[in-house]
Amino acid sequence: MNKKILSWLLLLFGEAIIIAAFILFRGEMPTNILVLNITVSSILYGLFFFTYRIPWINTEEKSQKQIGSLGISWLATWIYALFAIGVIVVGYFLPELTFKIQLVIHCGLLFLLLMWLLLAQRSADKVQEVFQQQTQNRSGINEMKTAMQSLKDKINVTDGLPEYFTKQIDMIEENLRFISPADNSEAYGLENSFVEIVNEINFAVTDFSMNEERIENNIKKLERIYQNRKNIYSN
Repeated sequence: MNKKILSWLLLLFGEAIIIAAFILFRGEMPTNILVLNITVSSILYGLFFFTYRIPWINTEEKSQKQIGSLGISWLATWIYALFAIGVIVVGYFLPELTFKIQLVIHCGLLFLLLMWLLLAQRSADKVQEVFQQQTQNRSGINEMKTAMQSLKDKINVTDGLPEYFTKQIDMIEENLRFISPADNSEAYGLENSFVEIVNEINFAVTDFSMNEERIENNIKKLERIYQNRKNIYSN
């Protein structure tokens, strides 16, 4: 049987049990309070059912933003559940707790739950915002590494290149790991310049002997750009 269909059947079956239990053990409970208790119990049941039915962590979500809201959501749900059940139980044994009083209390609890869940969602959004910012900050560095890897691939299939040149390229690539992500226009500009110069070297390396002076000048530029970029980092 399809898992989705089975889940809906389980949900409906559980709801039927809740309704039947309240009706069977109704006693002297007024109809309006009975309906209110069934409604509140159904909300509780739905909260816990879908919480367990839907995975806590989405492994396909790289930011893992659920982590930022998981604790708040669970705390809010359990606090709401305890107080809501408490009102139902006390109202069952205490006739003085009229329908209007119970309705106001349940509405207040539901309002607080929704406020907590809103706070949890904001926490999740903040986690995602930070992740996206970090990803953006690293995008330029990743482009620098990709460009250097492309150049090294070109060097590996090109014969007759001097040893000092390959060592310089290896050293520059190795030093890229010391660059920290940064969120400012100066860093972005240096990263773009670095990639452009690496692409120029990549183009010129095929005829190294003719372009040797130009390549050497570009390597010096790469080293200066690297040093300048290395000194830029986010606080």
